[in-house]
Amino acid sequence: MDSQLKRGILNICILQLLKKEDQYGYDIIKKLQEFFPDTEESTLYAILRRLNKEELTDMYYSEVSNGPQRKYYQITEKGKECLEEYIESWHQIENIFSAIGITT
Repeated sequence: MDSQLKRGILNICILQLLKKEDQYGYDIIKKLQEFFPDTEESTLYAILRRLNKEELTDMYYSEVSNGPQRKYYQITEKGKECLEEYIESWHQIENIFSAIGITT
């Protein structure tokens, strides 16, 4: 898969996962590696940092009973709006593909 296309899809996937519930980075990465096994952890962490920098996510630390603090990510209102725009764009692409005869 083209790296630029994959990066866009990963943005959508991460935001959608966070829309369901706050998660820490390792959990997000393990879930996404099921679908994108060739994607390095470092790539996914870089995307998480960028989404946070763009204020699409926030992060906070939570204590764990027998271990170090975990960094949790949560989607922001801006992130929810962006996710809706991504999904709308995706639907437009599906419609274009359908119109020109590309089927899945």
